[in-house]
Amino acid sequence: MVVLSKVFQKVFFGFLISIFFASVSYAGNFEKGVKLFKSAKYRQAVKQFRRAEAAGVKKTSLFYNLGVSYFKLSNYSKAKKYFLIANKDAKFSQLAQYNLGLVALKQKKNKQALKWFFRASRDSGNPRITAIANKQIDKLKPGKGMQKFDGGLVVAYGNDSNVLLLNETSPSNKSDSYLENYLYGSARLGHSYRLGGSWYQQNYSDINGSDFNVLKINGSYLFALGNWKIEPGVAFSNSQLGSRDYLDTLDLNVVAKRSLGQDQLTVRYRYSDISAKSSVYNYLEGVRHQARVEYFKSTDVGRLRYRYQLELNDRQDRAAKSYSPTRHDFRLRLRKRLADSWKLKLEAQYRFSNYPSVAGISRKDNRLRAIAGVNYRLNRQWTIASQAIYTDNKSNLSGQAYKRTDWQIAAQLAF
Repeated sequence: MVVLSKVFQKVFFGFLISIFFASVSYAGNFEKGVKLFKSAKYRQAVKQFRRAEAAGVKKTSLFYNLGVSYFKLSNYSKAKKYFLIANKDAKFSQLAQYNLGLVALKQKKNKQALKWFFRASRDSGNPRITAIANKQIDKLKPGKGMQKFDGGLVVAYGNDSNVLLLNETSPSNKSDSYLENYLYGSARLGHSYRLGGSWYQQNYSDINGSDFNVLKINGSYLFALGNWKIEPGVAFSNSQLGSRDYLDTLDLNVVAKRSLGQDQLTVRYRYSDISAKSSVYNYLEGVRHQARVEYFKSTDVGRLRYRYQLELNDRQDRAAKSYSPTRHDFRLRLRKRLADSWKLKLEAQYRFSNYPSVAGISRKDNRLRAIAGVNYRLNRQWTIASQAIYTDNKSNLSGQAYKRTDWQIAAQLAF
């Protein structure tokens, strides 16, 4: 069990009184509850706060104060309940997340505590809360709390039963093995700015024309707006296909997240301006719009993600073939911890693509995909993983229909 330090206690109750108690002016039961809390009469304070709740008071400060009062009474399940309610309000979410970490510590759920402390640390809000969250992270995971840079390297070996011709989105009807490398990193600049970059490479043993490399840099800014956390950003990527220069892509995107207790709603829009680096690929030039909504829900089975994405394309196209599909993409993913070091991932996807008619030819694709994977964490830095992906793409054009199985094993180093 982690014992709170005297310094932290001062900070904790300083926030409680100065930010919340001193600023509220509710009459009756709420004010009585505040006075009783200040006198360390927590049971009586809870009674007054509950009466205010029963009277219809819905202010987040009431739910937060109930959480703190129950925490002082060592009723951690009730404290968690009210901190989760407070977490739905962006003005309270960072402090609520921090306190949810404290609750998890008291319940001896250190991994859950670490999750909440990381959320509080990375949230846009009060730098002082970020600082004390980082101290808690350092106790649980030394060296990570004050870390301003994070990243990793993934190295994988796999086999693809039907390699796709990336520029044509068509099957090659050939199988091949491949090596895959992914290097990524990001750094905090101040409290709300983040700068990052990545490099991805996939090299096939025989089908070298499908080798793919992409280098990307990105930046973003995080701020709160009402109950939402908003993060607009910009990214630029440069890619190579086989031995040729391929595409340059400029992305402008905005991500909005809202906490719903333990659950989360995320909305994202991305605008992509795509230009060909070689005249061979001029038909792929144009713009792409992607609008996505995701809902993350914690259940007894595991962590579920529901996702829908709409994609609109306006490319140059060819005289006899369109590369400008409208796509509707539906996904359901489950992540579940099997044991202390094991994690399971299962995902089902359905995508419908409708291509504009060109030269009297109209293409429609229905793609089903299933993914199963498992991760094993060796230690704080190293993870090994394996996954299999099965794809069945049906099309009204026989040359575009295919089935494909892709499996891989990977090792990941986090730093």
